[in-house]
Amino acid sequence: MSFAQDGIEQQVKAFCAQIGADPLLVQGAGGNVSWKDGDTLWVKASGTWLADAEVKEIFVPVDYLFLQTALSRQDYSVQPKAINNSLLRPSIETLLHALMPHRVVVHLHAIEILAHLVQTKAIKKVQRLVGDAVKWVYVDYFKPGADLARSVSEQLKTKLDADVVFLGSHGVVIGGASVEEVVATLRKLLSKMQIKIAEPIAEFGPTTRQSEFLAQGYIPVEDKEVGRFAKDKGLMSMVRCQWALYPDHVVFLGAKPAILNANFTSLDLTEMTSQKPPFIFSENDDVYQSLDATAAQKSQLRCYYDVIIRQGESEELSVLGDRQVFELLNWDAEKYRQNTHQ
Repeated sequence: MSFAQDGIEQQVKAFCAQIGADPLLVQGAGGNVSWKDGDTLWVKASGTWLADAEVKEIFVPVDYLFLQTALSRQDYSVQPKAINNSLLRPSIETLLHALMPHRVVVHLHAIEILAHLVQTKAIKKVQRLVGDAVKWVYVDYFKPGADLARSVSEQLKTKLDADVVFLGSHGVVIGGASVEEVVATLRKLLSKMQIKIAEPIAEFGPTTRQSEFLAQGYIPVEDKEVGRFAKDKGLMSMVRCQWALYPDHVVFLGAKPAILNANFTSLDLTEMTSQKPPFIFSENDDVYQSLDATAAQKSQLRCYYDVIIRQGESEELSVLGDRQVFELLNWDAEKYRQNTHQ
C-alpha cells in the first residue's frame, strides 16, 4: 500500500504544524520531518518552517532508491535528487532520514533534550536519564552533511533496532512506523529529560540608553525574558564564554556575540552597529535587537536562552571550536537555508 494513500501525509503535516508552533520543540526553520512512500522519500525543504506544513508546500519528494544505493556504497557525499520537477531544495539533513529505516523520521532541536546534548558529559546524562527506556545510539558532534551522515551510519550498524539517535551539540532524530509511534517516543524522552528551571530573578529597572540605540536602528528586545541576558551577571558570563553551542545558533546568530560593556561610549555603539549584528548585549542595561532582525534570528536567540537557563552551576558545556564555526558559516547549504524563508 502506498503510504500516502493511508493518510500518512495528512498525519505528518498535522504533526508538523503542531510541533512547529511549540518553540520548545522547533525554532524557526530548524528541524525536519520525513515520510517514505515506496521509492520516494518526502522530506522538509531547506529553509521552510514546520509550522507552515498545513498551509504551504514545505515537503519535497526525493528519489529514495537512489539514496539507498549511494549509501550502500558508503557514499555520504551523495546529493539528494528531487523528483516531480520540484523547485524546492531537500533539507541539508536528508541523509539522516534516508539512513533511518523507519516510515516516519523526525529531527528536532527540542530544548529539554538539547540542553543535555550541549554538555561535555552528554552521553553519560543520556545513559542515566534515558537508560533502556528507548533503543538509542549516540553520535558525537560532526558538521551536518556527509560527516554527520557517516558517523550516524556507523552507529546505527551497532544497534540495528535503534529508534533514536542523539546528536551531540545538535539535536535528536526519532524514527517510527507511524506518527503515533514517533509522538510516543518523543513524549517519553521529554518526560525523562525535562529540567526544572530555577525561579526567575527579580524584575530589573527600565533601560537607560534606549534613545541612543534607537538612533542606530536598534530597540529593546521584544522577548523580555531574553533581556535577562544583559542584566544577570551569570547569564552574561555564559554569553561571553559559551556562545557557539550548536549549528543553528551559529548559522543564524553568528560566531560571536556583540557585547557592549556598561560604560560604553557613543563611538563604541556606532562602531558596533556598523557591523549590523542582529542583537547587541548592553551589559547591565538590556539586549537590543536590530529593526532588521528576522523571525528566525529572534527564534534562535530565544532557543539559546531556553538552553542556557536549564544549565546547573556545575555543568560544563561543549563549545564549538573556531574551525567548526568556520565550517558552518562558510557552507553554501547553510547560507541558502539562512537566506530563505526567514
